Amino acid sequence: MSVDQRRFPRVEFFLVPAEHEQLPVWVIKPQGLAEARGGVVVNLSEAGLQILAAADPELDAQHYELRLLLGEDEGVPLFSAAVRRVWNRPLSQLVQLGGFEFESSNSEAEEFLRTQTAQITARKWVRCVLVERMTALA
Repeated sequence: MSVDQRRFPRVEFFLVPAEHEQLPVWVIKPQGLAEARGGVVVNLSEAGLQILAAADPELDAQHYELRLLLGEDEGVPLFSAAVRRVWNRPLSQLVQLGGFEFESSNSEAEEFLRTQTAQITARKWVRCVLVERMTALA
């Protein structure tokens, strides 16, 4: 029997609270993004977006690169956007909710999410990863 020795797992699992139930979600991260935080976009508004992620570790960086995961195929393009964490709070022992705003307008990721707004509100969430960045965009 082999034991997985990876420091950062490529698959993250958490339960998303939805009305009176909790729905299981798996985020399968691409090969080069094993260290990134997996999550799901659960809300989008003019002010920004909300992302659910596993509670541990806490989302404590200020700036991230959001990369949308649109398929399990490594060849699927990753739409991305620079985002800034505005707030975050725990929803349970397993899940935290973070509020983010886009640092520049009309990114590929923002445009894609705007076309998916109806599906996001119908619980067809878009999976993503958050890659920590050190500074804001100039």
